[in-house]
Amino acid sequence: MPLRRLLVLMVLSLFSYIGQAGTYGTPAVTSAGPSQSGTVLETMEGGGYTYMKLDQEGKMVWIAVRRANVAVGDKVEYVEQMRMPNFTSKTLKKSFDEIVFASLHGEHATVSPVQAVPEIAVGDEPIEKAEGGYTIAEVFANRDALKGKLVKVRGRVVKVSQAIMNRNWIHLKDGTGEKGRDKIVFRSEDQVAEVGSIVTAEGRLETEKDFGYGYRYEVLVEDASFSN
Repeated sequence: MPLRRLLVLMVLSLFSYIGQAGTYGTPAVTSAGPSQSGTVLETMEGGGYTYMKLDQEGKMVWIAVRRANVAVGDKVEYVEQMRMPNFTSKTLKKSFDEIVFASLHGEHATVSPVQAVPEIAVGDEPIEKAEGGYTIAEVFANRDALKGKLVKVRGRVVKVSQAIMNRNWIHLKDGTGEKGRDKIVFRSEDQVAEVGSIVTAEGRLETEKDFGYGYRYEVLVEDASFSN
C-alpha cells in the first residue's frame, strides 16, 4: 500500500477525540514525506488550526497545522501529512487552490493533527432503529433517493476521528448491512460522540464523496448531530 494512502487510512480510522472539530488520541504519526521548511508570510486561525502561507524559495505554499504559536517572518519546519486540492474552510470562509495538512517540527513543533483510535468490535445483533429513521442497510439500499435529504440512524459509535479537514468523523454501525456496507461515517463541524455509545445520528446524506488518494465513500452524512 502506498505510504500516502496508508497515512490517509490512519487519518480516517485511528483516534477517539483529542479536541476540536469532532474527531480522536495521542500516538506518534508516520510522516508522509521528508521535512520541508519555509518562511511565514501570513497566518490565520480557525477551527483549531493555524493556517500559514509560506515562502519556499520563491514558491508560495499554504499549510495547516494544529494551533501553533508562529508569527510572520518565522522560519518553520514541517512534514506533510496530507495534501488537499480545492479546499474550503467554512470557519475561515476562504478557499485554497491547495492546502497541505502538516505537523510542525523543530522549534515550533506541535501535536500532529492526525490522531485516531482503532475501531471497536461490535456484535452482529441489530440495534433497534430510531423512530422515523433508517437502518444502515436501508440507507445504502435507498441512497440515490435519499441523497441530499436528512436521514436519521441509530447505532453504536465504533470509531471517532477529530479535527480532520475541520470536521469530526463519527463511524456508526447498527448490525445491519453486508460487509463493506455495514458502517456509515457522520461528519460534524462541532459535535462528537463517545466511542462505544449508542446514539441517534441525523444529518444530510451525500453519495459518492471522493477525498482523493483512493478514499471514496458510497454514502456519507454531513452536518451531523447526535443524541442519546
